[in-house]
Amino acid sequence: MLTVEEAQQRLLAEVPLIESEEVALGETHGRVLREDVAAAADVPLADNSAMDGYAIRAGDSGPRRVIGEVRAGSVATACVEAGTAMRIMTGAPIPEGADAVAQIEITDQGLDVVNINEPVKRGANIRRRGEDMHAGDIVLTRGTLVGAGEIGVLATARRARALVARRPVVAVLSTGDELVDVGENAGAGRVVNSNVHTLSALVRECGAIARPQSIVRDSREATIAAIDRALECDYVISSGGVSVGAYDFVKDALEALGGETKFWRVAMKPGKPVFLSRVRERLFFGLPGNPVSCMVTFTLFVAPALRRAMGMSGVLPPVVNLKTTAPLRGSERRTYVRVAVYPRDGDLVAEPMLVQGSGATTSMRGANGLAVVQEGVREIEAGASVPVVLMGLMGPMGPMGPMGGTAAPYRS
Repeated sequence: MLTVEEAQQRLLAEVPLIESEEVALGETHGRVLREDVAAAADVPLADNSAMDGYAIRAGDSGPRRVIGEVRAGSVATACVEAGTAMRIMTGAPIPEGADAVAQIEITDQGLDVVNINEPVKRGANIRRRGEDMHAGDIVLTRGTLVGAGEIGVLATARRARALVARRPVVAVLSTGDELVDVGENAGAGRVVNSNVHTLSALVRECGAIARPQSIVRDSREATIAAIDRALECDYVISSGGVSVGAYDFVKDALEALGGETKFWRVAMKPGKPVFLSRVRERLFFGLPGNPVSCMVTFTLFVAPALRRAMGMSGVLPPVVNLKTTAPLRGSERRTYVRVAVYPRDGDLVAEPMLVQGSGATTSMRGANGLAVVQEGVREIEAGASVPVVLMGLMGPMGPMGPMGGTAAPYRS
């Protein structure tokens, strides 16, 4: 079996860049830039005030005669000379002759004559021209994921449109005679098809477009037909049918469609039977059917591939070292333990979810990290530092633990 790192390297080598498209500024959110962005002009265009107060000469002392006012969006018509001051608002250009701004809180707020009660250094409370960006400066680079902050930079750089990666379209299908759709009667022996909804959400979180497919029943012909239809999309993800059971038809179907297997089975727990194939210039991800295995393998393999396709910088999930709040158990394979990462006493800690079975969907509720227990390590004691793969946002957590119960060793 391949190691996780070997499988990731083999996978990423197979991923081509997707096409680019130009979109309006408001449509760039969650997209990946495919160009460097330069500032069109200096920002700010002139020295301006960082505070409401009085524009002054820093070397003066004593009362100052107030000679006028300058607001944001206007320009002063008088020059600040010795013994004078000008009322100024935040963002307003610095009048000629002034070299500092005395914030209003240290003055008597005089209208005709103002007294300044504390020394003010030259340059105090002045934002200099080009302090934010200079004309021609590269302010965003190709491969940047555009969030709210980046949209602000694009707007400030006067970019009404930007070149971004097209959103990959991902077909999501689930296999199995035991599956029923949400809302159908799930009697004995039947399982609600949660994977199609979970995977579609994960695809959207990556910035791609999910195309959920109908449930694929356990026959070779049905599996071939379903994959054939799904290949209209840029990528295909399936869950289930990739192990060695009598009704696991995914690999047979791919071979019938001319697929080339890139790898099958990775030395990890959960998620060993993950599968990658290339068929008709499309990458096909065969993920395990167990809900947790499905999510873990998506995080480690599918998400990096989608990020690489869009040209994002840094496609693998970040890994940090954190102390665990409870013992971790491992196996003969590298084990990924679901944890909640949250602040405790000024540090981040990793608290294992109370249930770790690969079929327990509730074990992913609130989980935003995967603690790594290396192969052959049977147990790691509480308080030890372990590598944790970050896979979500950190929310507020209380002393009762991530699942609402007291922190305790989990059940595998």
